[in-house]
Amino acid sequence: MLTRKTALACLAVLLCAAPLPAQEDLRKLYYDAAAQWLDGRPEDAAGALKYVVYRSSDLDLAGAALKDLAALLAEAGKNAEALAYLTKAEIMAPEDFYLHLEKGWNLLSLEKFQDARAAFEKASTLTADQDLASQARLGQAMAEAELAGPTAAIDGLRSIYTRYPYLLSPAAQLISSNLVRIKKRPHAVNFIKEALTYDPRNIQAEIDLAHLYEDSDFYVPAWQTFYTLADLDPEETYFGEKEKKLRKYVKGKIDNLLYWARMAWPSHKDPFPQDKNPRVKIGLYADRDGALSLVKSFSFISASDFEIFDSRLGRVISGKSGMQWTISYDEMNRIYELRDSMGATAHTTNNSLRIAPKAPGGVILIKNPEMPAAHGVNRGDKEVSGELTALSRGDGFWLINETSLESLVAPVISQLADGSKMAEQLKALAVTARTRLTRLARMTSHTGMEHHLCDSAHCLPYAGLQAASAAAAAAAKDTGGEVLLTADSLAPADFHRACGGLTRAGISDGGRPLPRLTPFTFYAHTLRAPADGLYCLAEDKTTASDVYWTLLLKPRWIEARLNRKQKIGYLRAIIPLAREPGGRVKAVRFEGTAGSAVVQGQQAIAAALGAGALRSNLFSIRPVFRGKYPDFFILRGLGTGEGEGLCVLGARGMAKARAASYREILRHYFPIYKVGRGR
Repeated sequence: MLTRKTALACLAVLLCAAPLPAQEDLRKLYYDAAAQWLDGRPEDAAGALKYVVYRSSDLDLAGAALKDLAALLAEAGKNAEALAYLTKAEIMAPEDFYLHLEKGWNLLSLEKFQDARAAFEKASTLTADQDLASQARLGQAMAEAELAGPTAAIDGLRSIYTRYPYLLSPAAQLISSNLVRIKKRPHAVNFIKEALTYDPRNIQAEIDLAHLYEDSDFYVPAWQTFYTLADLDPEETYFGEKEKKLRKYVKGKIDNLLYWARMAWPSHKDPFPQDKNPRVKIGLYADRDGALSLVKSFSFISASDFEIFDSRLGRVISGKSGMQWTISYDEMNRIYELRDSMGATAHTTNNSLRIAPKAPGGVILIKNPEMPAAHGVNRGDKEVSGELTALSRGDGFWLINETSLESLVAPVISQLADGSKMAEQLKALAVTARTRLTRLARMTSHTGMEHHLCDSAHCLPYAGLQAASAAAAAAAKDTGGEVLLTADSLAPADFHRACGGLTRAGISDGGRPLPRLTPFTFYAHTLRAPADGLYCLAEDKTTASDVYWTLLLKPRWIEARLNRKQKIGYLRAIIPLAREPGGRVKAVRFEGTAGSAVVQGQQAIAAALGAGALRSNLFSIRPVFRGKYPDFFILRGLGTGEGEGLCVLGARGMAKARAASYREILRHYFPIYKVGRGR
C-alpha cells in the first residue's frame, strides 16, 4: 500500500515542473471551474481543472480536481481519458471508494469487463455504507453479465433487489432483461412489472413491458401498454402503429379495457353550496398543456331536475333527475344531437348547449366522453356541480363547467395527497390549492377566454367531485376561505410532490445537506439514498421513487424524440449544461452523429428524456457504452416536480412525525407568506 510520502513522490513525477503559482490562486481557479460548470461551460471547466491538476502541489486540491475532471469526462463519454485521470488520483488515494467505483463504470464502457468487475469488487471492500456498496454491486452485476452470463448477473442483482429498496426498479429491470436472454419470458414479465410497481414513471420499463407482452403472445396486455405509451408520447409513430396493429385482438369497447374510471350513477345527490363562493369556468378534459380536447359525444345524468338551453333559441328541454341523456356530434349532417333516455332525438342544433340543474350547485355526472384525437388526457367519467356547457367547436365541442371554486378544493387535494387522511396535511394542501386556484382564475393562462381553469396538471388535476375523500372535504370546510397572502395580494402558491431534501427556495426537509457543488460532489450526492429523517420519505422504503430514483434509459427513444425537430442522428452524449445553485438542470446538450441540440427548461428536458415522465430536473447522468455508442444512460435523481412551494409528501411527514399543525406546515414552506381571507 502506498504511503502518503510515496504518493507525494509519485505525484511529483506526474506534475509539471514549472514554477507553481500562489496556492490560493489555484484554489480560486478550482472554484472558478466549478462556477463555469454551473454556468453551462463544461469544456471551460475541464480546461481549468486540468491546469489545477498539473500545477498544484496540494494533494487535496489536486485530488478534488482529478475527481471533478473524471466526472466531467465520463459524463461526456470520454471514458479512456477519464480513466487516465482516475489512475493518477488513485496514486494519491489508493483506498478511495469513489475512485474504484468510477474506474469500474469507465472500464465497463470501454468493454474491459474483467477489469471493471475487479474495480467494482475492490470498491465494495472499501465501504460499509449500504448506499455506496449497492451502487458498486449494480455495476458488478452488469460486468458479470458479460463475463459469466445472465444467470450469474441475476444472482448479483437479486442481492440488491432483496436488500436495498432504493434500486428496486432498475434492479428488477436488469433482472428482467437477463431473464429474456435465457428465454424465461414469463418470469421476465413479472420482474418488469415489478420495476413499474416500484417506479410507475420508469418509461423504459413500460416500453420493455410492451415488447415482452407482445413477444409472449399476450396481445391484449401488449395493446394496452402500447396504448399507454402512445398516449404518453403521441408523436412517436412506432407506439401508435403497434397499438393499431394489436387492436384486432381487442374484444368489446376499447375505452372499457383501459384505465379510465367509469361510473353508473352520480355518487352525490345533494347540490353543493354556492353562497358567497366565487364562480369559475373550468375547461374539462384538458391535455398537459391546458388545451381542451374536442369531444364528439358524451352522456350525462343529473342528480336533480334540469333544463337545457340552446345558445340561440333559449330553453329547449326540461328533464328529470336520474335519467341518462346523450349529446353527440353527427359528422355526416354536421349537427349536434340531443337524445333522451330512450335514445330518441329530442333536439338538433348547430349551437352550443347548456345544461343547468334547477337546484343551484346541482350535480351532473359526465359519462363515456368520446375524444378520438385526444392524447394524455384523463377520459374518465366525471361528476361536476353547477352548469355544464357543450360549447360548439367545429367537428365537436368543448365541455366547460361553471361552478363554485370551493367545490374544486377537496377533489384536487385528494388527488394530490393520494387519498391521505392526515388532517393537518390536508388542511395545508387546502389553503395552498385554494390560493393557486383563485390566483389562476384571475389570470389569462389559456389560449381561449371561454374558461378560467382547466382540469389537467397545467392548472391542478381535477378528476371530478367523486375524487374527494371525506377527510379532504373536512379539511376544505375547516379552512374555508383561507388563502396565502403576500402583503394584501394572493401569494404565488405552488406544489411539488417530493423535494428530495431541499425545496427550490432552500427550505430543508431534513435531507442530506448539499455539498459545495462541483461536478464530482453533485454526482456523489446523487449516489446516496435520502436520509431516514426526511419528511417526504415514506416509512415503506419500497415506495421511495418519488424521493430518490434511478432510470436506465435507452438512447433509441431519446434520439427519436429529438430527431423529429432537430436532426442529431445517433446519440453519443447527453451533457447537462447550466445548473441552478441547488443542482437543478436548466439546459442539456444532446450530441449526436449528425449534430447537436440544446434543450432548455424543465418541461422540454423532461419531454426529450422521458416523454414528460421524468420526475424532476435534479439529476446526474452517466452513459454506459457498448462499442461506439451508449447502450443506456443512467439517470440518478432526487425529488418529483420543480421543487417550488409546498412539498406534498413533506407536509404529510411533518404532520405525522412532528404533529405539526397546518399553519406550522405552511410557515415552514412559505415563511414569508401569511394565512388570511381572500377578497
